[in-house]
Amino acid sequence: MMNVKNLLLKQKMQTKFYFFSGKGGVGKTTMSVATAIHYANQGLKILIITTDPASNLADVFEQKIGAEVVMIEKVPNLSALELDPDKAIADYKTKTLAPLRGLLPEASFKVLEEQLNSPCTAEMATFERFTDFVQENTLDVIIFDTAPTGHTLRLLQLPVEWSNVIEKASKEGSSGQTCIGPAAALAQSKDKFDKALAIMRDQTRTSFVFVMKAEATSIFEVSRTLKELALVGIRSTKLIVNGLLPKEYCDNTLLLKRFSKQQQFLLQIKNTFDCETKLIKLHESEIVGLEKLNLIAKQLFENPVLLKTHQIENADFDAAKIEQIIPKLSDMIFDRLIPEKNGTRKIFFAGKGGVGKSSVAAATALWLSEKGYKTLLLTTDPASHLAQIFEQDISDKPTLLNHSKKLYITYIDTKKATQAYKEKVLTEANGKYDTQRLLAIKEELDSPCTEEMATFEKFIDYASNTDYQIVVFDTAPTGHTLRLLELPIEWNKQLEIKTFTTLEESAVDQNTKSKFKAVIAMLQDPAQTTFCFVMYPERTPLEEASRAVEELSSIGIPVELIIANLIIPQAFATNSFLKSRLEMQKKYLILMNERFAVPILHLPLMANDIIGIENIREAGKLLLGN
Repeated sequence: MMNVKNLLLKQKMQTKFYFFSGKGGVGKTTMSVATAIHYANQGLKILIITTDPASNLADVFEQKIGAEVVMIEKVPNLSALELDPDKAIADYKTKTLAPLRGLLPEASFKVLEEQLNSPCTAEMATFERFTDFVQENTLDVIIFDTAPTGHTLRLLQLPVEWSNVIEKASKEGSSGQTCIGPAAALAQSKDKFDKALAIMRDQTRTSFVFVMKAEATSIFEVSRTLKELALVGIRSTKLIVNGLLPKEYCDNTLLLKRFSKQQQFLLQIKNTFDCETKLIKLHESEIVGLEKLNLIAKQLFENPVLLKTHQIENADFDAAKIEQIIPKLSDMIFDRLIPEKNGTRKIFFAGKGGVGKSSVAAATALWLSEKGYKTLLLTTDPASHLAQIFEQDISDKPTLLNHSKKLYITYIDTKKATQAYKEKVLTEANGKYDTQRLLAIKEELDSPCTEEMATFEKFIDYASNTDYQIVVFDTAPTGHTLRLLELPIEWNKQLEIKTFTTLEESAVDQNTKSKFKAVIAMLQDPAQTTFCFVMYPERTPLEEASRAVEELSSIGIPVELIIANLIIPQAFATNSFLKSRLEMQKKYLILMNERFAVPILHLPLMANDIIGIENIREAGKLLLGN
């Protein structure tokens, strides 16, 4: 039988690319690493790259990985890299400015240098570094372990957007400017973006592997993402359904209920997606270290369980009653959830993708609203599932939840926010600048960066909002949330948010700066704001939260509360598999108590997913009491 290396050599050898994508917490990193190990064991030269700003590659491999390529210990042929935004920015500035130094007038060069201090540059620099690797041809296989879906979609759509911006700005009669510099200086980048997109569209060289779980929100997200990728000519060919309960260990009502539901979702997956699908069962302990990673690699490639037939359980299982004493919140914890007299409170739920932030945020918001507080639940996650969780349509305008008197729900519509932002900037500029300057501003606003700035400004508006007694923020996964929270400080230092290429500070700039200062003070004040990290008791979410808590502390934002999610109730640890997982959880719960000097609340594993108003309400009671 011809091995993988011989097969590739028989073909005209070109680097192959694998992109692993999916909802946060579904196991993308584990599956991408297992795939990398498999091909490395075949004798191929492999590089695995993470584009996630809150990467767990180092935790999984149990060795240090950084912004420079390093060889993985004990795995010949395998190397790894974490894309570092800070290093990418520094390299990008150097590359962009060096050819122009001495050629431009000093004043013009200073303007360009100021432009590149804008937070917009971070996205562009990281993205360009990503496209460098898409065109790498000295390796056999490059595997991208991506950020959760919403941010990965943006990364993959950027080649089209930036290519169009540069082309438009380069045409005769245009200003020749983009938001991060002259179009002429970006011509080489356009060529790179076009080539990267062509490679990603080439199914003979590039495979997109979606990792998912057998649950409603995961199916919804993969379906939506496939449609959006198809719009730019990118198609996926493979699925991995991870975390399936082993039937032989489902010997109690709680697990049987969840197993039956998984089987229903597997049937839905089969009917929804027409591509190769592999199944991976939940393990009794977490997947860390080479021994267990090799086991996953064998399950994926040597003895894969393919999605072909489905057996739905015939028994009609009653919903399991979670035997747990309803908690009674201490005054200290309750005070962190409610506003001071005549004041408002902002509550942020953060954490690794897939740990249950949206469910916990929904349960908390509903619980607070039913205590009589006018509450707004806002998601900042571009791949949010609040509509699926509440089983209700949600718009970009706060909408009262069905059958509720106090809970409003909304999300930030990036397209509408971007259009409104453009109109506001142009309205301010009209009458202030000449025709040529107005043309430059209009073209700069066509940049993909504008979307981030518009979304950020909407976030600032909600963070400043006093129409609601409580605003609950369901945030994007950790790395992107950290960037959102740090932006007020960055923009306060660098106010190019309005006109991009002028060093003047307008009255609107001054007003914006004042608003930023107020939001910074609010974020840093525990009397007004509560930051809560959600995690399940395993190593990778714990380590990610620890790093995030430290980073937030460095900008003066304290974390006030921890939620430990998906705790197996002691009464349902009825066999060796479940007892092993519970012992693992207890180990990390002890570590969480040692690591975080704040209250820790437990939310038990429920028989039903937290979808629908009754399940959301039940979760709120289990977490916070009656």
